[in-house]
Amino acid sequence: MDEKKPSGPDFMQGVRFSSISDGQSLLGHVGDAAVLLVRAGAEVFAIGAECTHYHGPLAEGVVDGGAVRCPWHHACFDIRTGEALHAPALSPLACWKVERQGDTVLVKETIAPKPKPRGTPSNVPDKMVIVGGGAAGFAAAEMLRRQDFRGSIVMLSNDDAPPVDRPNLSKDYLAGSAPADWLPLRPDDFYRDNHIDLRLKTDVATINPKDNTLTLADGGTVPYDRLLLATGAEPVRLPIPGANLPHVHVLRTLNDCR
Repeated sequence: MDEKKPSGPDFMQGVRFSSISDGQSLLGHVGDAAVLLVRAGAEVFAIGAECTHYHGPLAEGVVDGGAVRCPWHHACFDIRTGEALHAPALSPLACWKVERQGDTVLVKETIAPKPKPRGTPSNVPDKMVIVGGGAAGFAAAEMLRRQDFRGSIVMLSNDDAPPVDRPNLSKDYLAGSAPADWLPLRPDDFYRDNHIDLRLKTDVATINPKDNTLTLADGGTVPYDRLLLATGAEPVRLPIPGANLPHVHVLRTLNDCR
């Protein structure tokens, strides 16, 4: 079976600048890579055409305020740097160098994505504690490190596995068509390399705002300067007779699929 050929013009051969309206995009390719050209005023940027979350078609998304938003799950990317600005995407888009020669736009070699500086906030806390081991808690910890937060980060999770892609539990993984290593949001060494103290099988009993501490179920305490509660939602249970039978299961953690 022939592989699917990339759509649109070959940007290495050039396209007319005037063919791209301001604030709009054009789908094409560089070699075998699908690329999206996005115009912002007199500038044109070239970024990967597929969302890094579930490969949604960014050409069908919305361009606004220097960003493109995926039409599937609303992940958002900076058109200048490729940075993933908002969940659920975590990884950046590939970027290409763009040259304009009169009314011709040419796409050249790839360039390394660089997050856009966002300034240095005042009154930066030293101890950040995140309660929850899902995608929201992980995204917060990952963004803190991406934005050069140098204080301590502690993630408290009552799951027995590191943060995983929970929607996939009920899809390809449950169907047996996805290997287990697709599920983690990042490999285990990510937490070590980024100095994120991930504590699994940890239950929080009480929050003590007067002295900025958490009391754990085992009696231990964890101090914090800032606290983020990202415990997520409980699975929806069927309100029908028989829903509590032992062979009826809900899916929330990796262990629920085993």
